[in-house]
Order: sequence, then structure tokens, then C-alpha cells
Amino acid sequence: MNSWRRLSLFWRLFLPIAVVVFCAGNLRIWTFINEERINQISTLEHSLEVAAATLQPIIARGAITGDYATVQAQLEREVRLRPYLARAEWRLGDGRLKAESKPAKQTVPAWFERLSGIQSFEITNRVELGGVDYGQLILSCNPQQAQSLIWERVVARIVSLGVIISALFLMLALTLRTSLKALTRLVTAYQQFLQDHGTRVVVGGAREIQQLGNAFNTMADEVEATLKALAEAQASVEKEAELNHVTLMSIGEGVITTDASGLVSQMNPVAEQLTGWPLEEATQKPLAEVFHIVRETSREVVINPISQKLTGEKSTKKESGILLISRDGRETQIEDSAAPIRSEDGKVFGYVLVFSDVGEKKALQKKIGWQATHDALTQLPNRSLLADRLAQAVARSDRSNQLMAVGLLDLDEFKPVNDRLGHASGDQLLKLAAGRMHEALRSTDTLARLGGDEFVLVLSDLTSLDEAETIFQRLLNHLAEPYPLDEEVARVTASLGFTLYPLDQADPDTLLRHADEAMYAAKHAGRNRYHLFDAQHDQKLQTRRERTGEIREALNSGQFELFYQPKVDMREGRVTGYEALARWRHPEHGILSPAEFLPYMEDNELAGELGRFALKAALSQIAEWREAGYTDWSVAVNIAPYHFTSVDFLEDLTNATEQFPEIPPECLELEIVESTAIADLQHAANVITACHDLGIRLALDDFGVGYASLSYLKCLPVDMLKIDQSFVRDVLLDKGDLAVVEAVITLSNLFGREVVAEGVEQAEQYLLLLKLGCHMAQGYGIARPMPANLVADWAANWQLDPDWQ
Repeated sequence: MNSWRRLSLFWRLFLPIAVVVFCAGNLRIWTFINEERINQISTLEHSLEVAAATLQPIIARGAITGDYATVQAQLEREVRLRPYLARAEWRLGDGRLKAESKPAKQTVPAWFERLSGIQSFEITNRVELGGVDYGQLILSCNPQQAQSLIWERVVARIVSLGVIISALFLMLALTLRTSLKALTRLVTAYQQFLQDHGTRVVVGGAREIQQLGNAFNTMADEVEATLKALAEAQASVEKEAELNHVTLMSIGEGVITTDASGLVSQMNPVAEQLTGWPLEEATQKPLAEVFHIVRETSREVVINPISQKLTGEKSTKKESGILLISRDGRETQIEDSAAPIRSEDGKVFGYVLVFSDVGEKKALQKKIGWQATHDALTQLPNRSLLADRLAQAVARSDRSNQLMAVGLLDLDEFKPVNDRLGHASGDQLLKLAAGRMHEALRSTDTLARLGGDEFVLVLSDLTSLDEAETIFQRLLNHLAEPYPLDEEVARVTASLGFTLYPLDQADPDTLLRHADEAMYAAKHAGRNRYHLFDAQHDQKLQTRRERTGEIREALNSGQFELFYQPKVDMREGRVTGYEALARWRHPEHGILSPAEFLPYMEDNELAGELGRFALKAALSQIAEWREAGYTDWSVAVNIAPYHFTSVDFLEDLTNATEQFPEIPPECLELEIVESTAIADLQHAANVITACHDLGIRLALDDFGVGYASLSYLKCLPVDMLKIDQSFVRDVLLDKGDLAVVEAVITLSNLFGREVVAEGVEQAEQYLLLLKLGCHMAQGYGIARPMPANLVADWAANWQLDPDWQ
């Protein structure tokens, strides 16, 4: 054991590994010899069985024929050709034939013959043919060839293993030597690091040794950094201690520190001044003796925060209205707070108390708070306080189910007085007006100034509208009285608008906006009066604004499309064209008819946006139909009055047609309502003429429902009149409708205009129209408006109803 310990680390690692490898190699050779022995014995047995199978039929035939010479020759031949066959013998009764091989020279060591485990053996087989027994065949094997084969393979395997083991030992020796050198360098580096913390090591060798070297270097970096940080921390602590002392001495608040039992240990100059105790006298005295505080209102002694902590009381929140009684009896309004001073392990070893004089601060806060919520000139609540008062009034009205009035008042002709007499007189006038309004209002009402000459009134707990009007009228009467100013007597009145909550179900900001709108209505009505806001009318305007916004978004996002209603010549039974009708494909409500959106867009720019969309979409559809072979179809587009009379209409029409130069102009028709044309007859005539110059025809839609006269019809160069469906619907029952229809058809013929009847649904209606001279019609009796993708199929399958012929 001592000899083993004296060996170097290299040999203590190398020798056990070498022994293990050597043993493993021997075990592998022994396993290989066993495998080869089993294989060779199996081969010998198989070979003897093959030889027996070959000799048995030959021996049987020789026994039958008595040709024993042939049998003997075959036995010798088998022994000669098969080196593993040592002896072949046939025994029949007392007779026998035998052939033996010559003894071969031994080629393997004698010890290996025993080691290989392969010995000579024989097999005996009965010779039978046709159920007749012809004796026994005895075959004996020669093991020398198998032993030689195993010997050669074992020698080759030993040589290859020897080479591999030698290489392995060499690599192991090199690896161990390299790693041990690296470990030696690490040990040396460690010893040097104890003296010089900047020592590092460069380590090669195996990956694990490199990782160990990197770990050493990392550890060295951390240790060096830690030592440096400790040195810096020590310097910082010293600097911080000096800074804390300077800060404590110069801070603007009083600071007292105590030990863990509450005895004073330190005070800054401010604390000395406020308590009246110098540090020399206060040191080691109980804090309650130096820091004596009472409640401002009751003069009850208050336990200071540090004493609360020492006695275990949980309530340590700041109290307001605390007075500090100094040693000489002076009283100072203060705010204080305390906190424990703990060591690193969390143990409390002292307390710090901070307090400050808040007397001036409280007075200033009160003044600033009042100024933040009141108007400096009139002393009335300002916009900020008004918001709170108005919210409270709304809540009170909800609880009491009584009315509340929100009014906004503006002085009439205040600006001329202010400009003529100056701002001083203007301010004097505002103060007098505010005083008069206070006199006219109840004590529960709120009066606030928004700015300038605008005032807000909030009247709560009203029982009726009459009560509010009585108060407002009294207020206006007071304000209308003369104002004696320094330079002259001024006369001003006021305009007041108000709304009633909860009749006007709105939030406070909206209530003010409604009152403002009502105030302007009062000014426009002649001033010196009040006006009540109309909540229902405002709701309608709000609904219209919201709906208009939805429609504009729908136009921008492509939710609009055109449906097409056929126009047919009932006399010839053919389709002549289609009227393009806008539909809104709403993502939630499905297809919406024009009644859902036209009322919100006819009198604004949305009409122009819809018109531009319809022109482009209709021309695009015409181009698609013409490519499909429908070249004789025209499409009529409805143009809203706002768009038709706008200065941009002709430019919009030109831009749309120029995008489709391949479409003949006569394929596009425009329809305008009668009221559009007669509103500005000359402008309408000029636009129609310009359309004709482009080759586009126009129709006068809903003819008969307006106020067109013969002179209007004569001056308007339209190409077609469309009889409104309201007359066609009851033409069979109402004589008045029949007279209108007959008159329109007659006028069309007289002025050379085409005429189309809308709303045709029955065969009897068409027959009557045809008799009166109108053969162009459209209506549900022919087809309802349909999407563009259904038009071609409908036209291919449509036939004139036999009842209409």
C-alpha cells in the first residue's frame, strides 16, 4: 500500500486502466474461441451428415448388385475429397469395407488443441433401401482442419486487439499527462492567487480541465471584484455617514433619533428650535418629555409615534390638527412620522422621528383650495366647483324624483359697456350682477361664473316647470334694472337658456351644452328672455348625426352596392334596360332599402359620394354586360338633388365616363326628380344640355307628384318622363289617378318625350296603360330589384306573361 501511494498520480491512474483493458481483451478472446468452437463443431457435424447422405444410396445399390469394389472406391473417394473425413467404414454382418485418410502434420500448438475443445468423433447411420437393412455406415471426423482454422482466426484477432490496445494505451497516457500538467498549473495558480489576486491561468487539455480552468478564472474575477466592491463600499459608507450628518444638521424639518428604549440620542437644529430643548440637555431623556404634543381642538395629550411603536399600538397613521408645545410654552402646528432603525438581521436598535411646522402650509393650502374652486372677482364657485355641485344635484334629483334646472346666462351688451367704460367698470358691473342674481335665487340654488359675462345656475328640488320659469323671470327682472357705476348708470339685460333634468336625460357636461344651446336660442329670439332646451329635437339631431356617420363609414368600406330593376317594352316583349337602385348591405342587418339611408344623405355631401359611387358602379356593370353580349341594355342612375345642383356634378360625370371610353354614351341614363329641376330651372336646363353634349339621356323621375307646369316641361329638355308609382298603383280604382296618368302620357306625346310607368304589378294596369299610349313599364309585376349577378339568368328566362298580351 505504501509503494502504491509513492507512485505518481499518472501511474495510479494508468495502471488500473491498463489492467482493466487487458482483462477485457482476454475475455473477448476467450469468448471468440468459444463462438468459433461451436461454429466449427456444427460445421463438422453437418459435413458428416452430407457425406452420409451421399454414400448411403451408393452402398445400398452395391449391396444389391454385389458390386463391392464400387462401394470401396466410393468410400476412398469420399475420404480423399473431404479433408475433414478421417475414416469411412461400412459394416454388413461380419463383413466390412473401410477407407482412412493419411495422418496430417500437426499445425497448431498442443496446448491450443486442448484449449479449442474440438476432438475427433464419429457418427453411425443405418443403410436402408426399400425397407431392407444393408448394414451400418460409420463416419469419423478429422478435427485438425477446424483447429487450424480457429488458430488462424484467434491469432489475427489477438494481433488486431493488440494494435488497438496499444493505441488506446498511448492516447490514454498522452491525455492523462496533458490533464495532469494542466492540474499542476491550476494548483500553482491557486498558490500564487493567495498573494496576488490578479493571477489567472491559461489551461489546455481536455474539455473538463478547460472548464475547471475557466471556473478558477471566473472565481478569481469574482473574488477580486468582491474585494474591490468591499473597499468601495467602505469608502462609500464613510462618505455617506458624513453626508447623513451634514444632511441631518441642515434639513429643514425637525429630526429626533432615539435608542431602542425611546431615549433621545440625536437632534438636529430645527428640532432644537421647535422643541426648545438643546441637544446636550435632551440626550438620554424620554422622548415624551422633549416632544410634547396635544390635539389642537381638545388639548388632549397625544402619544407620539415612537411611543406608540414601543407600546405595541397598531395605529401609527398621521394625525391632523396636532400642536407641539415647546419647552417655553410656544405652540406649533406640526405633522410627524416615525420609523424604526433596523440592523441587517432585522433587529430594531433605534427610531427616527421627523416633524415639521405646517402652520403656514395649512393656511396656504386653505387659501389655494378656495381660489381653485372660486372666481376671484365675484367670489362665486368656478367651473371646478360647479362640476361637483352639478353632479351632486343630479344625484339628489335621482333620489328625490324631483326636477332640476341647469341654466346658462349671458349678459346682453356687456362688451360695449366694458369697452366704453373700461375693465374696472366692467368688473364692478359683474359684481353687481352677481349680487342681484344671489338675491333672486333660493339659498339651495347654485350660482357659478364660467368666465367673462357667462354664469351657470343650478336649481334643485323643483316641482314643476312653472316654478323654474318663475325664478328665472324674477332673476331677469332684477338684472334688467339700472346699474350705478362710477362714471355713469349702465343698463344691461340677460339671455338665459336652461334645460330640465331628468326630462333631459343627459350627463352634467351635456346638460351644460344643452343650456348653452338654449341660451343662444334666447339671444336669437330677441334677448332679455329665457328659453327651454328641446330635448326631443336634439335627440333627433343626434340620431341624424350618428346615422350620417354610419353611412359615411359604410360608403368608405364598400358596403353599398347597386340592385337592378328591369325596364321592358311590354308591346314588343323585350328588356330595354335597368334602373340602378342603391342598397346597403349592412354587416348586421342585411340588405337595407333606400328608406334607411337616403333621408340622411339627400341634403349633404353624402349625396355626392353616393352619386359618384353609383355612376362608376353602373358603368362598370354595363361594360361587363357588353362583354357578355348584352349590347342593347341601358342603365339609369338616380342623381340626388344635392349632387345634381352642385358645381362638381358635371366634373364627376365626365370623370366617370372617361374611365370607360369603350361604353357608348347612350347606354347610360340619368334620372332626376321633378323638384330638383324646377328649384333652379335655368341651372337644371344648362346641366341637362351639358349631359346631352356628352351623349347621355335624362329622365324626369316621379313626374306628377311635384309642381311642374307646362312652361317648366317646355323649358326642360329631358328625354323621358316617369309616371310615379303612386298614380299607377290605383289607376284602376281612382279616377283622379287615372286622369293624372292620362295627362302625363298626353303631355309626353305632345312634347315628344318617352314615357315610362313605374309600379306596374297587374295585367289590367298594363293593358290600360297600353291603351292610353304607354308601352314602357317597370314594377314588381315584371321583376323586383335584384343583384347584378342574377340579372343575366333572369333575362334569359323571362317571358312576357300571356295575360299581359
